[in-house]
Amino acid sequence: MSNLKDRLDFAVEIARKAGDVTQRYFGQLSQDQRRDKSDGSPVTVADRESETLLRELISGTYPDDAILGEEFPEKTGTSPYQWVIDPIDGTISFVQGVPLYGTMLACLKDGEPILGVIHMPILDETVYAASGHGCWHSKCGNKPETARFSETRCISEALVNTTSMTYFRTPELRNLYERLDSESKYTRGWSDCYAWVLLATGRVDAVIEPELKLWDFAAAIPIIQEAGGIWSDLGGNASLEADQLIAANPALHGELLRLIENELGQVSR
Repeated sequence: MSNLKDRLDFAVEIARKAGDVTQRYFGQLSQDQRRDKSDGSPVTVADRESETLLRELISGTYPDDAILGEEFPEKTGTSPYQWVIDPIDGTISFVQGVPLYGTMLACLKDGEPILGVIHMPILDETVYAASGHGCWHSKCGNKPETARFSETRCISEALVNTTSMTYFRTPELRNLYERLDSESKYTRGWSDCYAWVLLATGRVDAVIEPELKLWDFAAAIPIIQEAGGIWSDLGGNASLEADQLIAANPALHGELLRLIENELGQVSR
């Protein structure tokens, strides 16, 4: 099963299965089923169970592929493929009983993301894409529809989304947030992976995230590209080594980069 479409179909199926695991715990976590990691972020029994399931399913179908996940050590592989797993992106939302969390699953070939899936279990909403196969959106069992970015070109007409002002940790980044808030039509904090779902389906115009790990955005890259958008870090560089991301349609992305450069200068490089 090396065909990309087969891999995408498989990824959508197992992301939904992992989402089913998390859904069983949603709103019912006991205190002993969660803890804080060394970086202060929460992790739950649902994170670990859903990632374990994903690893087992991937290894059973693609035993030679590598696997990188948030909760367990990396599995090396002998094929050109690597899967990147975030079993619950938005664990704070999950722990607090807020439905804006999801399962993120990406597959890379020779280090480049070739497919991505974001599944929102409680909302029963999924966005998925593979290189050359378009980006698709399904909700509540309805037939998948093509997902596309908005065509908003001007910051003054744009709804800009970020997970939380918390991640704008430095004074320079706080000033950038204030500038974005003052110059855009709206700013909102629809959190974590749901921001990518909203972006891909044209319900927000841009997403800026100043603090990320690879598993937070690997699945979003094919989705962004296939839905008509572009992405980069705050300095305009598109690299998987990035720990920050901004994405929008090409015209708006350029406008946002100019604003960032004016506000941060070399700080963003």
